[in-house]
Parts: sequence; structure tokens; C-alpha cells
Amino acid sequence: MLKLDDNDICDACTNWEKKSSIDWDLRRKQLDEIVNKYKKTDGSYDCVIPVSGGKDSHAQAIYARDELGLNPLLVTFVPRDLVELGRKNIENLKSIGFDYIEFTPNPNIYRKLAKIGLTEFGDVTWPEHHGLFIVPIKIAAAFKIPLVIWGENPQYEYGGPGLGNKLDFEWLKTFGGFWLDKYSVKEVALKHNIELKHLNPYVYPTKDELDQMGLDSIFLFYFLKYDIYENLDFVKKHGFSVDERPKEGTYTNWENLDEKYTGMHDYFKWIKYGFGRATDHSSIDMRYGKISRSEGIELVKKYEGKIPLRYFDEFLEDMELDRQGFYEIVDKFANKDIFELNETGGLKRTPDGNLILKNYPE
Repeated sequence: MLKLDDNDICDACTNWEKKSSIDWDLRRKQLDEIVNKYKKTDGSYDCVIPVSGGKDSHAQAIYARDELGLNPLLVTFVPRDLVELGRKNIENLKSIGFDYIEFTPNPNIYRKLAKIGLTEFGDVTWPEHHGLFIVPIKIAAAFKIPLVIWGENPQYEYGGPGLGNKLDFEWLKTFGGFWLDKYSVKEVALKHNIELKHLNPYVYPTKDELDQMGLDSIFLFYFLKYDIYENLDFVKKHGFSVDERPKEGTYTNWENLDEKYTGMHDYFKWIKYGFGRATDHSSIDMRYGKISRSEGIELVKKYEGKIPLRYFDEFLEDMELDRQGFYEIVDKFANKDIFELNETGGLKRTPDGNLILKNYPE
């Protein structure tokens, strides 16, 4: 959860300022100690690296292999709505020279969970957000690989109090909102008559089970001075491809490239909280000094708050909805305190069906 201090400075900006005072040489030594603890000499895998094929995935894998000397096993939880560009980047990452496991969940169960996520929690990517955290952990345990290396800590980069170097049970329980009891895949799915045998990719191990696995699960970019744009230039040189146009809901073309419905996920973030991906990206660019605050506000006004239409018809068909049914789900999750209402207390819409935010910052 993003918080403001007494001077109305968010913790993401505070973290940004703190980066200049971090002893990065010491952090690298700490990383080397972890690596030396788990590095094998018998040719077996040293670590599992969860990857999607994106920019950070490329950087994690290449750095672990070439700079840290590790022998990684890459693992992807493949979303049901993978697009051609996502497949291209996965295949590029393989071609760089890694052992790689793709886990493809039962698409029928995935779709059912996606529909549940949309209608009950306002998140069509609900099953993916479980699977991408759970499957790599289970594969690491099955192969008896003791180290799992993740990329950035989103709490640090985008704001929040979870600033450590571990992505462990407590981090997920505290900062992964879908781990709360009412969001438990097991409980929710059983309520919808989905058998337990179909839920293995979505049920996180208990703390006791994790303790028995003995896994160490770390954020790589806690230890390294992470620069999004240097990283992007680096992975492009290794064959990573960006989109030919900006992703819906923002003005950038280098993130969340692998699937169809991330735009819908970001749209629901906007209707719940009043900000979306363009706010995230413009905030980052302001911290990097690439744009001014006024430029950032204009980008947000231009790109946020519009229903993502690129795959909209396919989305409606997939979720067995018409446009009115979609509006009803939007109305269920939209924060009425921040949007304009009509005379009956319902949400106002533009002719295109978009909600109207009451106040943009100036």
C-alpha cells in the first residue's frame, strides 16, 4: 500500500532518494555470500528463476548466469491469453542458452478461475497472479533446488513498506492481497464446485511445507542498483522485443507485453483506486528526470481511464458477457467516491462507456 509521509511524499519517492545512499558494494558482497552458499559443483541447478519472457526476466537470467556464475533453471507459468509477442520473447530467452520449463495450466480451469476473479474480485488475471508465484516454488522443491531468484521488489519500486530482500511466505501474506482468506483460491474454487485436484498450480504451500522445502527466495534487484532504462537497453541487445505501440492504459511499450488481458487488469486498478499504469510509468519517469510533473499529468489524462479495446470483443466472448454485463461488473468495483455520479446515484459514463474521474491533479 502506497503511503504519504508528513510532507505528502510517497514512499516510492522516498525509496528513490534512499538509493543514492545505499552501499551497493556491500549489497553485492551480500549477494555473493548467498550465491556461494547455494552454488553447486556437481552440475545440478543452482537456482530457479521465475520468468515471463519480459525485460526483467531477460536481465535476471543473463546476470545470474554471466555475472554470478550460476546454473539456473528458468520457469514460466504460461498465461492462457499469451500473445505472439510474448511467445517471441520466451523463445528468444530460450535461444540465449538456458534450460527452461514452461508450465501450462489446464486452460478450462484457468478460464473458470479468471471468470471468478473478474466477477468476485474485479481481477481477470487472478489465477495468473497465483500461478506465477506458486509454480516456480513447487518446481524448485520438486527438483530440490534451494534458491529462487525473483527480479524487482514492487513494494520498493512502486511504493510500500515491504522493503526487504526476501520474497517469502510473510511477504506474500502481507503484500499479496490475494493471499487473504477471502481470496483463497482453494476456498473460492471449491465454493464454485471446482475440484481440489485441479487447483495444484494455484494453492501456495503452507508455512510448514515451505519450511520443510528449505527454500531461499530473494529479490535480485535488492542487491543491484536497478535502472529500468539501462536494463531495457541491455536486454534489447540480447534480442528482447518491445511492442510496436504503447500498451493500453499507458504510453510505454516495454512492460506487460506477454498477454491480452493485462490492459483489463490495469483498467480495474484505475476504477478501484483512481490511478493506473500511466500514473505508475509517469511517476517513474519523473523520478528519472525524463519528464516534468506537468508532462506526467498530461500523459495520465491522455492514456488512463479508457476501456481497453484491443482485445475487448474477445474478452467479452471469453467471459460470456455483453457490454452491459461488463458495465455491471465495473460498477460493482468502481470507487464511487472518486467518479462522477448521475442524479440517481449511478456512475456517469461518456458515450464510449468510460467513467469520469472527478478531479485530476493539477
